[in-house]
Amino acid sequence: MSLIDITKKIDEMIKNNIYTIEEQYDILYYEFDKSILSLYFSNNYDYVLDDMRDEHKKRRDDKFKKDVKYRYNESCIITGNDMDSCDIAHIVPFCDSTEFEKYDVDNGLILSKDLHALFDKNLLKINPDTLIIEISPEKLQNKKNTCNQYHGLKINVNLTKNTIQYLRRIYNY
Repeated sequence: MSLIDITKKIDEMIKNNIYTIEEQYDILYYEFDKSILSLYFSNNYDYVLDDMRDEHKKRRDDKFKKDVKYRYNESCIITGNDMDSCDIAHIVPFCDSTEFEKYDVDNGLILSKDLHALFDKNLLKINPDTLIIEISPEKLQNKKNTCNQYHGLKINVNLTKNTIQYLRRIYNY
């Protein structure tokens, strides 16, 4: 058996959610020549580990997006637009979230792309107590901003209490 065979076997293990180097080594130990196996892991340890972590994060991100789409019926919680013109938005920014919060469906919303950009800049907020949309005063001054039409409207979807807690956390940023 060769290094290519080991790589193929590791790819198969990743698809079956076997991520740790220790688990992989234990499985491979009985299938491959020990000298080739040691060589592979000593030369590729960091690369293999990074690759496994990336694959695991991608799967978690895909599941997060799928769950948020399902929860909000694949449409913006404000405009009702379908996913073609929308994004999956994190309430608490990804960079400020714990590892759990990054993939927690309660920390996600579907927003139109333009509203998502405003939400990320805190120019659009959702009041966690009233669920009323608030557009920043600087945006409201320009009458040509199409987002102004949503100011003062109540969102028309049911939010979980955990989602409301996430909204509360970022409301006063």
